[in-house]
Amino acid sequence: MAFASFGLDFVPRLHLSNPAALTLIFTTCVGPVIALLLFELLTRRAQQLAPAGCRKLGLRATSNLADQYERKYAGGGPPESNPWKVKSLWIYPVKSCKGIELNRGSVLGTGMEYDRQFSFAQLKSPLQDSPESGKSAYQWQFITQREFPRLARVRTKLWIPDPSSESYSPQAPGVLSGGYLVITFPCVPDGWRGFRSRLSAALVGAEPELSFTVPCNPTPEISAKKGYTIETMKIWGDSPMALDMSIDVPAELKYFLGVGNRVALFRVIQGKERQVFRCAPREAELGWQPVIGFADSYPLNILNLASVRDVGERLKTEIPKLSALRFRPNIIITGPRSYDEDSWKKIRIGAYQYYVSCRATRCKMPNVDQDSAVKHPLEPDRTLRRFRRIDKGATSACLGMQAVPATELGEIRVGDTIHVEEIGDHYYLGK
Repeated sequence: MAFASFGLDFVPRLHLSNPAALTLIFTTCVGPVIALLLFELLTRRAQQLAPAGCRKLGLRATSNLADQYERKYAGGGPPESNPWKVKSLWIYPVKSCKGIELNRGSVLGTGMEYDRQFSFAQLKSPLQDSPESGKSAYQWQFITQREFPRLARVRTKLWIPDPSSESYSPQAPGVLSGGYLVITFPCVPDGWRGFRSRLSAALVGAEPELSFTVPCNPTPEISAKKGYTIETMKIWGDSPMALDMSIDVPAELKYFLGVGNRVALFRVIQGKERQVFRCAPREAELGWQPVIGFADSYPLNILNLASVRDVGERLKTEIPKLSALRFRPNIIITGPRSYDEDSWKKIRIGAYQYYVSCRATRCKMPNVDQDSAVKHPLEPDRTLRRFRRIDKGATSACLGMQAVPATELGEIRVGDTIHVEEIGDHYYLGK
């Protein structure tokens, strides 16, 4: 017999009719699964609870872009017969990561409030030896979906101070921190943690993820306590001083993104923004110097949905549904015919005026699907280059417009009407 070596001449059996046996099976098999499910549900619920004195920023209803592929947006016409309006508003708290849709928002001199105030960067390998120190010179350089398309799957959530909240207090940690930024990305840890993560996610029909939280706008005291430092971060031709929050970035992020170097999260330091010149209105005209945080070149990007629909129609065999979000705009409008915006120089949205500085030149980043993070090898870049290389002085295709607010504090909301106050020619000016 199989149990002879144990001195047994019989095979032990559990009588399932025995309540004790059923309890044993439940406790050892089903119980841990239920406990894990409850833990996961409670964890997810806790993540949705607002920190004291804060509220979650973003649209709570269905996206205003849910119907963006309908044929009615492929047309357009004069504002007298077809109202020109703001359809959708977006901010991207972390450069190149998923955005947050709004119904309304504040417009600052730097663009939409909270837009591109953070950026991931990698510590590049030595480019040359530093003659001053005799040590190898390393440099933090910003990263985007251009090189690391998986950034498209990094989600952001903002909790911002809310004086109307019953729990609001000027001394609440979330208020002192200027709110919190929560960053979430797909992740399966190694070992038991990975098994638990996969099982927990499967129980609630989700993907295993990892989140981390940083203060949205920490005071110097909070920064010192957290161990943040001020470093130089290279972004295009600029090297602003920025707040290095890398101590809060989990090591798993670099592996998910596929970055070989060390990865850090940087925040714009107020007063250290990058100045905007090129085609932007001058300080003498505005009364203040245009600046940006970690946006590429201008404070605001405006996109006409009719123009996107026209591009999409030209490449629908390659990309059946070309989303406007591939172009990462702040303001998506409807009403004008496709490419009417090409000649705008000054517009009014709602009660506020904007200088339309130039057309937006496009790289290959719109080739990245913003849902899957899969990068198409050719489109829409190839199609755009065939018919939208229209700016003198530029070799890239153009789609959408770059703008500068005429005031340093304004408001914008979905449904605001658009009035064109001045039209003219545009000419691309590089840095």
